[in-house]
Amino acid sequence: MDKLRDAKYAIYNGRSFILCHNPQNREEWILSGFVADFLQLHKEKSLIKRFWFNECEWGYLPITPSELDSAYSVENYCEYRGEVLECSFNGEKNEFGFDMRWVSKEICEKFGLAYEYERKVISRGIEDTGLVMSVPDSEIQNVWEMHKPIEGFPFKGPEKVWVKKDGVWLR
Repeated sequence: MDKLRDAKYAIYNGRSFILCHNPQNREEWILSGFVADFLQLHKEKSLIKRFWFNECEWGYLPITPSELDSAYSVENYCEYRGEVLECSFNGEKNEFGFDMRWVSKEICEKFGLAYEYERKVISRGIEDTGLVMSVPDSEIQNVWEMHKPIEGFPFKGPEKVWVKKDGVWLR
């Protein structure tokens, strides 16, 4: 499993799947996951599409909110130099990334990015890309996921789930 996740998820019969809209009908919801997981749930005949991605067979299963145990969207946060920031993780480089377009000018100044903030965000507008700050994994002690309920779906479980605590990866 990836260290950080960023999407909508659903718990269905005790298993976690990605939850998304059906590309052919935006009114319908589908679960996306490994075909092997659907097979274990005896749902192979219900799959609407099967395909190969990264040497694994994936499939889609139509779903209604009432069939799910829980559903939530995931956002990743960490503490860095006394600030709580939304983050991403690059496993190949072993570093965290922060999109500094979405934080205050004062935080950018604190991290030595005031000039970049002025040049990219203030002068060009928030849509400009490239104001990302990266730091090594060793500089981040605590990382967590915030699970947020999705309207119209059941939600059970903790809202805050630790991913890295006191410098130790928990998954």
